[in-house]
Amino acid sequence: MDIAAIERLGFEIALGAYLISSILFILYLSSKKRRLADMGFTLTAFGFAFQTLALITRWFYAGHPPWVNTYEVMSFFAWTVVGAYLVLNIRTDYKSVGTLVAPLAFATLGFASLQPSNPTPLIPALQSVWLLIHVPIVVVSYCALFIAFVASILFLFKDKQLSEQRTLKDKRLLKNRSTEAMRALSQEHTNILDKLSLTQLDDLAYRSVAVGFPLLTIGIITGAIWAEAAWGSYWSWDPKETWSLITWFVFLMYLHAKTQNWSSSLAAYIAAFGFISVICTFLGVAYVLPFLETYISVSTGLHSYAGGGDVAGTVFFCGIVGFVFLLLFMTRKKPPHASDTPLAEATPEVTQVD
Repeated sequence: MDIAAIERLGFEIALGAYLISSILFILYLSSKKRRLADMGFTLTAFGFAFQTLALITRWFYAGHPPWVNTYEVMSFFAWTVVGAYLVLNIRTDYKSVGTLVAPLAFATLGFASLQPSNPTPLIPALQSVWLLIHVPIVVVSYCALFIAFVASILFLFKDKQLSEQRTLKDKRLLKNRSTEAMRALSQEHTNILDKLSLTQLDDLAYRSVAVGFPLLTIGIITGAIWAEAAWGSYWSWDPKETWSLITWFVFLMYLHAKTQNWSSSLAAYIAAFGFISVICTFLGVAYVLPFLETYISVSTGLHSYAGGGDVAGTVFFCGIVGFVFLLLFMTRKKPPHASDTPLAEATPEVTQVD
């Protein structure tokens, strides 16, 4: 077996492991059986080990870092996301976060498997030491911001869950104030988020942005230095440069929200929408703009070599953005109805008679 076959085998084993772990985490969502989450976590770690082998062998026989073409970049991004997820679980139990991490890793690797995988010679713009510095820094920053997105989405789901529980608890108290009814109520709401508090999720999102934002800043700076060396200009308002700046400002707003004690829910929404900006920077510029260039006059910029106008890339981009909006829609809180009046408000006032 040659080294290229080893790389391909490691890639396929990782893809299969992420698929099975995604199924296990989905089953965990419906059954609430902790054993399924543990099995999903183990399989995710198993896939990560084989993907690490694949990336190392890819670097060895391709002769350049495994983050040049679409196949390599998508694989490297999935690897960093899964790696960050595994690191999170070293000291703290965040295995339930795998319900979003494992499917994304599978989808990303699945998309990479549809791309040409043969190594190609580096174009002149990529023949630079900055390839070893700029790209991994940016991809790791995207990974950290994705973890912040996952934590924020789970925060919003948890917040919605607690709000619904309070409403239901008020209803139950109005009908039956016995301890047996309250015990039955607490048993009805055992689910994936019970082991994660709002404080934990909010802190995880903040810490992830605290890592990802400085890395994104360094990535923008190193990218500008690389652009000057390759094209003679530090900043040319290229679409990728513009979207990276938009992403930077969105997460700057998030950090401002946290330092100014804005609502944690509002900060979570900012982080979630910030991930959409990350997707636009990471995939939108590479695929959507070249796709639109076929029909309307748009500028793909100097970074067009990173994508290629593939229809599959545009569909993948739209699918991820649509999924993010679906998650945000599912986390919305329903306005209280008249029948949902809290206990304190529903209790009639006692008028004192002099």
